[in-house]
Amino acid sequence: MKSNIKVLSLFFVLCILITGCMNSSFNKKININNIKSDISGFYKKFSTDYLDEEITVVNKDIIGRDGEVVKYIDTNNKVSRCTVIIYGEDEKSTSEYYFIDGYIYGYIYVTTLKEYYTYPIYYSYNRPIDIMYRTFDEAVIYDGMIYELVNGEFIKKNIEDIKIPYTSLQEINEATGE
Repeated sequence: MKSNIKVLSLFFVLCILITGCMNSSFNKKININNIKSDISGFYKKFSTDYLDEEITVVNKDIIGRDGEVVKYIDTNNKVSRCTVIIYGEDEKSTSEYYFIDGYIYGYIYVTTLKEYYTYPIYYSYNRPIDIMYRTFDEAVIYDGMIYELVNGEFIKKNIEDIKIPYTSLQEINEATGE
C-alpha cells in the first residue's frame, strides 16, 4: 500500500515537471536583434516607396476623442504604417504602428512618445507649450499578445499594463469610423 502511494506520488510529480517543461519550451522568445533588423528593412523600403510616391497618406479624426490617425497605404492598398495622435489636457501621446512581415510572421511594432505639459493647454492659448518631460516606450504585438521592451528584452505583458491606445488595425479603423 505504501509503495503504491510512493509510485503514485512520484508519477504525479513527474507529470507536473513534464507539463512545466513543455509549457516553457513552447513560449516564443522574441529576439530584439531580429526585430531591429526587420525595422531597419521596413524603414528603408518605406522611405524608398514614399519618395517614389507609392505611399498614399490619409488623415482621419478619432471619433469621441481629441485626436487623429494618419495612415500610410502602399500600392497594394495595404496599410503599412499608422500614426495615432491623442491630445489631452496636460499631455500628448503619439503612437507609431508599423505593420511588419518579418522573422515572426506578421507583427506590429509600436512606439509611443508621451509629452507631459507643465500646465493644461486651455490655461493659456497665447503661451507656447512647455514640456515638463517625455516618455518613450516600444512594444511588439504578436499573435494576440503584447511584448514590451524592458532593459533590452521584450517581456510579455497584459494589454491593460501597456498604455497603447489600440492593439490592432481593426481597433484603429473602428476609432475612425471605418
